[in-house]
Amino acid sequence: MKSVVRGLFGIALVLTVQAARAQEVSPPSDAVEAPSPPVLRSQPQATYPEAALRERREGNVGLEIMVDEEGRVTDARVTSAAGHGFDEAALAAVRAFVFEPARQTGKPIRSTVQFTYEFHLPAEPPSPPPSAPAPPITPPGDVQVQQAKADQSTLVLAQRPISAASAFSVRDRDFQLRPIASVADILRVTPGLFVVQHAGGGKANQYFLRGFDADHGTDIALSVDGIPVNMVSHGHGQGYADTNFIVPELIERVEITKGPYFAEQGDFSTAGSVNLITRTEFQHSSLGFGAGGSPGRGGPAYRGLLIASPKLESIKPMFVAEVGRNNGPFQNPEQFDRYKVWTKVSLNPSPASTFSVGASSYAGNWFGSGQIARREVEAGRLDRFSTHDPSEGGNSARHQLFAAYKLRPSPRSEIQAMAYLAQYRLDIISNFTVNLNDPDNGDQITQKDRRVFAGGKVSYRIVHDAGPVRLDTTMGANMRTDSARVSLDRTRQRELLAPVVDSQINQTTIGAFAKEEVTLTKWLRAVGGARADFFSFAVDDKREQPGSGAGATSGVKGASQLSPKGAVIVTPVDKENVHVEVYGNYGHGFHSNDARGVVRGRDPVTPLTRATGYETGSRARLFNRLDIAAAAWRLDLESETVWLGDEGTTESSDATRRFGVELETRLAITSWLSADVDLTATKSAFVLNRGNGDSVALAPRYTWAGGLSARHPSGLRGGFRLYGVGDRPATQDDFIVAEGFTVVDLHFGYQHRRFDVGLDIENLFDQTYKAAQFATTSRLRSEPSTNSPAPPGTCGNGSRLATSTNGNFAGCEDNHFTPGYPFTARIMTTLYLD
Repeated sequence: MKSVVRGLFGIALVLTVQAARAQEVSPPSDAVEAPSPPVLRSQPQATYPEAALRERREGNVGLEIMVDEEGRVTDARVTSAAGHGFDEAALAAVRAFVFEPARQTGKPIRSTVQFTYEFHLPAEPPSPPPSAPAPPITPPGDVQVQQAKADQSTLVLAQRPISAASAFSVRDRDFQLRPIASVADILRVTPGLFVVQHAGGGKANQYFLRGFDADHGTDIALSVDGIPVNMVSHGHGQGYADTNFIVPELIERVEITKGPYFAEQGDFSTAGSVNLITRTEFQHSSLGFGAGGSPGRGGPAYRGLLIASPKLESIKPMFVAEVGRNNGPFQNPEQFDRYKVWTKVSLNPSPASTFSVGASSYAGNWFGSGQIARREVEAGRLDRFSTHDPSEGGNSARHQLFAAYKLRPSPRSEIQAMAYLAQYRLDIISNFTVNLNDPDNGDQITQKDRRVFAGGKVSYRIVHDAGPVRLDTTMGANMRTDSARVSLDRTRQRELLAPVVDSQINQTTIGAFAKEEVTLTKWLRAVGGARADFFSFAVDDKREQPGSGAGATSGVKGASQLSPKGAVIVTPVDKENVHVEVYGNYGHGFHSNDARGVVRGRDPVTPLTRATGYETGSRARLFNRLDIAAAAWRLDLESETVWLGDEGTTESSDATRRFGVELETRLAITSWLSADVDLTATKSAFVLNRGNGDSVALAPRYTWAGGLSARHPSGLRGGFRLYGVGDRPATQDDFIVAEGFTVVDLHFGYQHRRFDVGLDIENLFDQTYKAAQFATTSRLRSEPSTNSPAPPGTCGNGSRLATSTNGNFAGCEDNHFTPGYPFTARIMTTLYLD
């Protein structure tokens, strides 16, 4: 049915609602009465975008609206964008809708409404006689809103947050207004998550979250459509999470959780988890080309992008391909050449189900800047964009197949399943200590990882009532198995000198979880759950000597952990313009450790490091314009055990405790202009001080981010962003400090019906700063031999002299860093092909 609403200038606005098509199955005798859909009672008119009107353009906006028990719209998001100002106009209108709420057994319930808002230009009417009065405008009648599409696999009941600091999703509209060079830039939409470049090229980034320097991902779980990005028992570092295989334009939204409070999240989700959700289709097929660089530094960068998204009746095929090169600002250009291909086909086997299948392929090759010693730069002997070893770098590839299925057997239940199979390769060449261990050949190492991994997930959710109490039950399981060959060699200029590590690793994990959300009253909810995980570790050390006995480095071991979770949510205020929720959370989580350290006979490490988290906080929405969330939390980790992939060994340290507070705000200043601010403060310390300090090295203490975002109906858009991190200890005794910084970025763009153009500027004010930073003991070629004592002042200010047991020079402990990019500009032009 259609309800026509006339605009101020005679523009017709059409709200199209299609009736839901139910599966033709016979209900069981004890079937729960199907919920009645909400009924639209009040629908303010949307304003037809002026630019679209001038260009005589029409558009359809797919929307998902969350409606509470009183019929008020609590949230709305665009599921299928139309651009040209249509999305903003539709969102502004639906947020003011008022419904008669959906009902189940006579009681009002929360619901999720999906439908399409169509903007149609009016036919040119004949001019009426001057004396004829204008025809009266007939107000629309009640509009019954149900599922708008054949895909009804979204539950009628909307999910609600169970933690103040965790949002279920951040839409692509929020990160399209930021400079986006890679998926790492998209991850920055996560409040409190800080991402920096690490040694350049195609190497995984360094992640900071909740007092963790997760290095390449040890304590933060990253995934794409549920497919894990983190690598277990990796050749470079446990939990290595390389997102370079993802095309940024693919990402439709970002799902975020923080802390170990979520039963669905398993390995590596100690500090939190981020799941990137890809699109099923694009509004347009397109061809894009971009170029840029840092004036006077390095070499140019370019990027080509092809998107094919044909509009077919029964299926949604999609093909995306990217090729590019990035040289960076470095004197030794990165020459980061890469290709990415991603294809997916989605369809509806039945009105209550969806199915998608796809494949992706990526390969990249690069030279890295490495990490350079601060003392050499400050002495003027080395440019900050130079390198100690120009042959550092690497190459990587990832190819995968995946499939996902979602079924809604009844109006109050849902089944989801997914599976994946992937092949992965990495060679990474590094030189951290320069000439400390081998004065003649240098200390270059080459780490290799070759693996095939596969896995899947399945979950079942059902909502039912027990008298006045609502029970929302979710249960599920996951499985992953990896077969990896990992090695470490001593090399010179990428040529083999001597093998050091060579192991075949087979690792399998199986997990199961259950969660019950109980709505006791309108203002009180409770969530209880748990997950159980079992790990199997098997290592065959190809370099193990016969008769190793207690010092064996091959073996098989299993481990398991039960992780309980709980939350209480109180809603003290729930009015039309003010909604406040207060949360309390408790939970256990873990990260696994490298299989080589787990199975060894001498000083094995714990297989699974337990984390225990506590949190309280509040989230409020005020006057439909301002969103505020604040949280205070604590996280206890039983051991800071890490695999030192750069040395081929493990190191187990003591238990740690982290305290922190977080604040995030979002303000809609106008319908097209918004502002946001995120602040975090964290105290990280070892529980036991053994006399050498209790600071956790590289743990961030303060982070901040914020900015302005604008998307005008005329097609103009822009973003002014800043982000920063405070000084933090690089050593446990705070002697060496990783220096803080603040960087400002800028984005401008314009979308026309035929093209889109965007300008990104990173580091607008050309701030000189250090991105990734580490305390490293190294010896430079100009420094004394390790066979002689060091003269006074060898290491300079801010560095620490290291000596051997006989008093000879053993290097300087110093801040080794990767420089942050200087002022960098990129422009991207996209032509729409349909």
